[in-house]
Amino acid sequence: LLPGATERVLRVAAQLERSLPKSSVTAHRAGSEALDRALLAAFPDRVSRRRPTDPERAVMVGGSGLLFGRDTAVRTHDLFLALEVQAGRRGAHSEGRVHLAVALQPEWLAGVLEAEEAEIDTNGRVRVLRRRRYRDLVIEETEIPIRDRAVVEAALIEAASRDLERHLALGDSNVADFLARLRSLAHWRPELELPTFDEEALKALLPSLVLGARALSDLSRAPLLDILRGSLDPAHYRLLNEQAPTHVELPRGRTKKLQYEPGRPPVLAARIQEFFGMQETPTVGGGRIKVLLHLLAPNFRPQQVTDDLVGFWKNTYPEVRKELRGRYPKHDWPEDPSRE
Repeated sequence: LLPGATERVLRVAAQLERSLPKSSVTAHRAGSEALDRALLAAFPDRVSRRRPTDPERAVMVGGSGLLFGRDTAVRTHDLFLALEVQAGRRGAHSEGRVHLAVALQPEWLAGVLEAEEAEIDTNGRVRVLRRRRYRDLVIEETEIPIRDRAVVEAALIEAASRDLERHLALGDSNVADFLARLRSLAHWRPELELPTFDEEALKALLPSLVLGARALSDLSRAPLLDILRGSLDPAHYRLLNEQAPTHVELPRGRTKKLQYEPGRPPVLAARIQEFFGMQETPTVGGGRIKVLLHLLAPNFRPQQVTDDLVGFWKNTYPEVRKELRGRYPKHDWPEDPSRE
């Protein structure tokens, strides 16, 4: 209950309510409009609206959720004044329970504002609603046709910006590889001033990504990789391909993909035989960063991990050769593989 004068007004209103015949309690009553309007003037912050999706629940000015008590007389009215509310328990069931209420007519509300607002529905599609609000409470809403493409794009941008990982194709392997290469090179060569496409930079790309989109699901199919590449100036794009290449060419003519992870050296995994003839550890980042080599046995299991190929050929390979010759006698195991 409300303290002081408010409590006394509620008590008087309850007494008046009980003095009326039961059949007259559920709707607006002739002769009681003056009292109802007076209560509205006294308690404008208790205006409430029944939820369209759940007629047993309502919401009050300020956003508090309400449940109808069994004895609530206005449970069939969309708009009402919640005069007596029993506070809900904290936690999952925090809604208050309405025990005393007065039905309201929309035309009684002063200062109602009308606006068109775009929102994303449960299917991720944009819709536009014409809403009438009393304070922060929506008292009426109607879906209307979308007339302005900019409204769709603005709604998609706002929704996508709240969860980029979910709505953009950042998990696509080609996009992830591109960003890993770019961010790795930016870490190794800060003087190049490469963009790294952090969260704010990705948000800045959203206007390009929402072009033609009608739903959030369309954004995951947008050409994110092309837009990322196109955002680099030609000099930065050339440096990326030169100093953080996607592949390394091995001595026997095959190329192998480099695996990048920001903050770590790139990894090159291939069978030992494919490194025969390679005398130096390959490097990236303008020669500053050695590639971490995963030397695999013929069964493609790691035999050695090193960034010092010269030292491996000289110090470790002779023992590895003895072991692998016994396990894989049909393979060629030269004494000096660096010259193969």
